[in-house]
Amino acid sequence: MKLKFSTSNNRKRMSAQVTPLAPVEGGTANGNGSPALPTPSNDGSGDIPSSKKHVCSRFLKKRPPDLYGQRHAIESAKCVNDSLRLLEKEIRKLPYEKRAGVDRASMICPEMIESREHRLLFLRCEQFNVDLAAIRMAKYWNRRIELFGDAAFHPLSIATIRDRGERELSLGFLRVMPDTDGTGRCNVFIDPTVLEGHGYEDENMVRAAWYALHAAIEDESTQMKGVVFLVYLRHACVRHFDRSLVKAIANSIKGVLPVRVSVIHIFHPPYLFEVLFEVVSLLLGERLTKRMKMYSGEDSAIHDKLTDFGILPSRLPVELGGALDLDQDQWIAERESEGN
Repeated sequence: MKLKFSTSNNRKRMSAQVTPLAPVEGGTANGNGSPALPTPSNDGSGDIPSSKKHVCSRFLKKRPPDLYGQRHAIESAKCVNDSLRLLEKEIRKLPYEKRAGVDRASMICPEMIESREHRLLFLRCEQFNVDLAAIRMAKYWNRRIELFGDAAFHPLSIATIRDRGERELSLGFLRVMPDTDGTGRCNVFIDPTVLEGHGYEDENMVRAAWYALHAAIEDESTQMKGVVFLVYLRHACVRHFDRSLVKAIANSIKGVLPVRVSVIHIFHPPYLFEVLFEVVSLLLGERLTKRMKMYSGEDSAIHDKLTDFGILPSRLPVELGGALDLDQDQWIAERESEGN
């Protein structure tokens, strides 16, 4: 993957535009007695107002927008239980061909797909918009089966991708950082230059990305609040931009994986990023593009800005002047030893 970056005008154009959400209380009741509320579309970014009405529990309430402009459901027992009930109904409403993966998983691994924990992943990602959660869950299982075959019906682990993605995972294109930041979100570090000189298959890179992002959302707080991406491009240039890989991974995040994107922090964009920005924005989609924030200059100045987002220098990678040395091989070994 290679990215190039731009002029001051483009930096202004590309900086994240955090849009507050409309209130969720109220709304017009739909046919099943649940309020139909104006809510975001299911592309992974969340929190962008939409005029479309979606199915929500009548007990759903949300907190005010946070520093990223995102709102989070208040997960009362009534709201969660009612949303889970509605989710099953919405899944059954989907055409058979769209829910084929869900149906197959229900027969082979009901203990996984029917678990409260699994279904909450999709409800949280879609801010408890039940119809969107059902659609995402159906797409997820169709794609999961395509990627992993029979292994899809077991928890994703290093063993799952042993022959189809472990080498790509070891390259460290996506590195999951330990713990969460000050806002309760998992941070994922991306450095496209690590792919330099290494052959890889796009599909295996997608499998590796799925594994890494599943590791990121093991934390319940991250499920609720979202993932923060830190994209390091100090040494990146056009040859590092792999359009097909970016598209494949972006398509997994948009409407498929139960990953809510809070922000994409981009550091030290090359001066020609304007050349590729239109391509990047098309691949990511409008809403994810609006969640991009650009940084350049001295590390100390960047640290000051990130501190406002609960990301302290002590938990930044060494590439960004921080204290963390993200050893991908060690991370893989530790997870494998734990059976993950």
